[in-house]
Amino acid sequence: MGFVVGLAYNLKKDCPRSEMVVEDADAEFEEQATVDRIAKALRAAGHRVVRMPYGPGLLSKLQRDRVDVVFNIAEGWEGRCREAIVPAILESLGIPYTGSDPLTLAVCLDKAVTKALVSSYGIPTPKAIKVESPADLPDDLGMEFPLFVKPAYEGSSKGVRSSSKVNNRKELAAMVEWITGSYRQPALVEEFLPGREFTVGIVGNRELETFPIMEVRPTAEVEPESFVYCYNTKHNNLEKFLCPAPIPGELAERIRDVAIKTFRILECRDLARVDVRLDGAGNPNFLEINPLPGLSAVSLFPIAAMAGGISFEDLVQKILDTAAARLNLQARKAAQEAAAARCSRSALARS
Repeated sequence: MGFVVGLAYNLKKDCPRSEMVVEDADAEFEEQATVDRIAKALRAAGHRVVRMPYGPGLLSKLQRDRVDVVFNIAEGWEGRCREAIVPAILESLGIPYTGSDPLTLAVCLDKAVTKALVSSYGIPTPKAIKVESPADLPDDLGMEFPLFVKPAYEGSSKGVRSSSKVNNRKELAAMVEWITGSYRQPALVEEFLPGREFTVGIVGNRELETFPIMEVRPTAEVEPESFVYCYNTKHNNLEKFLCPAPIPGELAERIRDVAIKTFRILECRDLARVDVRLDGAGNPNFLEINPLPGLSAVSLFPIAAMAGGISFEDLVQKILDTAAARLNLQARKAAQEAAAARCSRSALARS
């Protein structure tokens, strides 16, 4: 049984111009090609697709165009709760959707809150503090240099540069001032972990499936010690992805364990991608989680899925199937159709 699927997404043209004067201000917007590719995959699987661009007309479109479920990739617009906006609207209208709920999405976008919650369950993560300005930096940071500084509420590597790794208080203060001024939000200052970096894609709910672990490494043009996986690295092709990561099975299990436990702790649904980095002793530490991972042709989530033998088309259907099972969507649709048929028969009998 095919569904009528609303496809919710963000395009740059549908949102107001950002007041942030930084090169990565628009990094979270989807490309039209990504939206088209997802829509094509859904149609190929037998579903009817209703496009629902994020913007002023979204609410009226949701009320006017009846859908069985929304395939949500919309990031929202500005603020630390932006990723929760579309799911909150959908919940208020009683429309089922793919992915995590508003609370999880809001919590996961606030890096300090996420780290505090995850660490309270015993998951190792670098020490960190959140500051509003350089004046908020305490004399005793409780951490040793080098440190790493990034925006507290951003995704898509926004606000992350090679200069995010700081080696002294002067560099730290300058980076905090730049982030708080340019991105109009607090800065997260955390311990810098010197080890290798990995990411783990996850789909599922009660039963979780992990994609092959991916390692992010610099290309030959970049010194490993100075490598930071950031906006400029991505756009200048200075990184390479090894998937499956060339690591021992025991380490792979430990990385997967951190990723799965984090997914559970934060009550993610359907899909997520978890970033993990090794500390100086080689222990996996939680870095960040993305419960709304990118699905573009160059996004890590579908690349890892493909390494596991899952095509893009199958990945899109897998995400929808996972949500449909959680929502009991087939039974819901059948009940709605039966109710509509009864109403129609009743109306005919009265006429």
